[in-house]
Amino acid sequence: MSFEYIIEKDNSTKKLSTEEESILIKKISSKFSALNSERAHNLEMASNLANEIFFKNDFKSISDKSQKWKAKVKMCKTFMFYQTLKAFIWRNTYANVNSMFDVSGENHDSNNASNKQKAMLVDILEKMGYQRTCDQIIDHALLYGELISFTAWKKNYEEYRRPIDFFKNLFSSDVQKLPLILDAIAKGKNFWVDTKKIYDNPYIYPVNPADLVFDTSQKDNWDSCPKIYRTYKTPSEIINNKYYSFSEEEIEEIKKLVNDNSSKYLKTQDQIVKGSTVEVLEHWGDLKLSDGTLLKNWHAVVIGRKYLALFGKNEGIINPFSYGAFIVDPETKRGISPLYSVLSLAHFQEELLNRTCNLQALSENPPLLAPEGFFDEDEINLYPGKIIEYGDNLSPAAAFQQFTFNPGVFLQDISFLNDLMAEVSGIFPNMVGAVETTSSKTATEINTKTQGQMTRLSMIVDTINQDLIIPNVEKVAKLCADFKSGVETIFVNHENQQEVIEVDDFTRQGEYKYMYADSSMTTQKSEQADLVVQAIEKFASLIPLNLQEIFVWYFEQKGVDNPERFLNAGAGVNVSQSVGLPTNPAEIAGVNENGSSLPLQAVTNETNNAVMENLNPMQNQNEVIKELIPMILELGTKNDKKDGLSELITTMKQKRKSNEI
Repeated sequence: MSFEYIIEKDNSTKKLSTEEESILIKKISSKFSALNSERAHNLEMASNLANEIFFKNDFKSISDKSQKWKAKVKMCKTFMFYQTLKAFIWRNTYANVNSMFDVSGENHDSNNASNKQKAMLVDILEKMGYQRTCDQIIDHALLYGELISFTAWKKNYEEYRRPIDFFKNLFSSDVQKLPLILDAIAKGKNFWVDTKKIYDNPYIYPVNPADLVFDTSQKDNWDSCPKIYRTYKTPSEIINNKYYSFSEEEIEEIKKLVNDNSSKYLKTQDQIVKGSTVEVLEHWGDLKLSDGTLLKNWHAVVIGRKYLALFGKNEGIINPFSYGAFIVDPETKRGISPLYSVLSLAHFQEELLNRTCNLQALSENPPLLAPEGFFDEDEINLYPGKIIEYGDNLSPAAAFQQFTFNPGVFLQDISFLNDLMAEVSGIFPNMVGAVETTSSKTATEINTKTQGQMTRLSMIVDTINQDLIIPNVEKVAKLCADFKSGVETIFVNHENQQEVIEVDDFTRQGEYKYMYADSSMTTQKSEQADLVVQAIEKFASLIPLNLQEIFVWYFEQKGVDNPERFLNAGAGVNVSQSVGLPTNPAEIAGVNENGSSLPLQAVTNETNNAVMENLNPMQNQNEVIKELIPMILELGTKNDKKDGLSELITTMKQKRKSNEI
C-alpha cells in the first residue's frame, strides 16, 4: 500500500508517488551504507582502541609447554590514559552545571533578564541529568574523537495509585479525574490510577558517533547538511510511535521482520535486524528528491530499509544535532580519538615488559648445556630449565653449563616509552597526582612544564565547551523560546538560602549571548588568586581584613562551588572587627602611640592569637579555615612600605570590581 504526502515548496504542491517513495527509501538506505563505508578506517581505529581500553585483547591461554611459561602481563596503559583524560575533562568542563556557561544580554532589557534565563537553563539541565549525558558523550568521544548530541523535546509521565474516596474526589477541582475514579469503582477496586507529568522540557541525548553519518562535503553548513542517524527499536516501539504512519499490512510485516529468515544476507551486511530490534534510519537536514526538488530542513524515517514511516518538515525547527571533533582525519573528515596515538606505543611497551619478565624467569631457572644423549629431552624450544644437548664435536670447559640472561636490558626502554606516550598524548603523570621525581628540576621548571601541558589540554577542553556545551545550551534555550509559554516558577539555592525566580515569555524570548569559561582564563584566574593571597600574607597585620570574604573569594577563584558551605551559617560578621585586628592609623602603620616601631613578630603573634581565640568552636573545627588563617596572616614585609600598601589596596579593589581577580 502506498502513501501520499503533500509537499509545499515555493507555493507548489507535489504528491509523492509509490515509485518516488520506493526511490527515496533506496536513496536513504544506500546513502547511509556509502557514507558509513567511507569512514570504515575510523571505525576500525575506534574498535581497536575500545578493545584495548576495555580489556577485550586479553592473552589467550596456551597449552604448549614450550610457550606456556612466557609472561602475559597487561599493563593497561591505554585504560589509564583514558581514565585520566576523562577525569581531567570532567573537572574542567561539566563537574558543575552552574559553572558550565554564562549568559549575557544582547541589549539592555535582555541583559537585565540574563540571570533569570541562566537560572531557567541550569534548572532544566539539572533535571535532565545533563552531567550524566556529558559523561556518556565523552565516553564516545574518547573512542571516536567526536562529540555528538541530539536535542529534542521530551515528556515523561508516571503512574500513581490513589485510594478511592468517592465523595471527596467527586467535588474535587480536578473534574477530569472523576471518570477514572468512577471507572475504578465500577470495577470494584479500592484505588484508582493517577498520571503525573514529571518532565516536560527539552532533553539532550548522547549520540554514538558510530551511528551517525553525514555528507562531509557540506559539513561547514552543519544545520542544512544531510545527516542520517541509525537507531534500533523493537517492532512494538516502532508501531506505537504516534508520529509514524503504517498500513495494517505493514504493521504485520514489521512484527514478522525480526523472525524473517529470507533476507539473511542483508541482515548480516547492513545489520537491518539486531536481536529483537529493527534498524531505524532517520534523515535530517536538506533532502533532494529524484525530480530535483530540494526540501529544506526535512525529516524522513525509514524502517528496516523497506518502509517510509515519516516524511515531513522538521517540527522541532532547530537542527537537533550538535557536532565537534578533537582531531579531524584529513581524508575522511571524521574524528580521531587523541588516545589512538598511544595505542601502538602501549602495545610495544607491554611486549618489552613481558620480554623482561621472560628473561627474569630464564635467569632464575636457566637452560643447561649438556652432553648429547645424557638426557632424554629432545625438544628444541627454549624455556626455563630447558636442557640443550651438545655433540662430541663440542668440548665445553664443564660438563654442564648454564646460559646467562640480563633481565634489565629493556628497563630503560620501558621507562623511555612512558615519557614518549606522555609527550605524544599530552597526558602526564602529574595529572593524576604523581610527584615529579627528577630532583634536578627547579620548582619554576616544573611549573613551566605544567603550564605547557595545560595549554595543550586546553584545546580539548575548549573544543568540548565550544562544540558541545554551548550549542547544547543554545538549542535548549531556542526550544524553550519556541514551545514554552506563560510564567514558570523556579527554585534555586543561593548562599544556602532558597530563592524563587519567575520566568516569563519576555525572559525566554530575549536575545542572549551564551559563553563558556575559557580554560586558559580559568588557569590565569587561579594563578592571580594565589598572587593576591601572597600579597595579603605580607600586609595582613597592617590593614583590617574580612577573613570570611577572603576565604569565599579565594575558593571561588579556584572553581570551588559554593564555598560558603564551609563557614558557620551564623557567622555573617566582619572578621576584621570581631577578632580585634588593628583599625587606627598608628596600628595599621605598625607604630606605637609614641611613634616608635612595633616589633613585627609581636604584631603577627597578637593578630594570630586574636583570630584563633575569637573564632567560635564550629570555626575552630573547620580544617579549611585553620589552614587558611596562618597562610593569610603570615607577615613578610616591613612597616615602611605604606605607599606600596595603599597602591596595592586600591589596585585590588579596582580589579575585583572589574572581576579580573
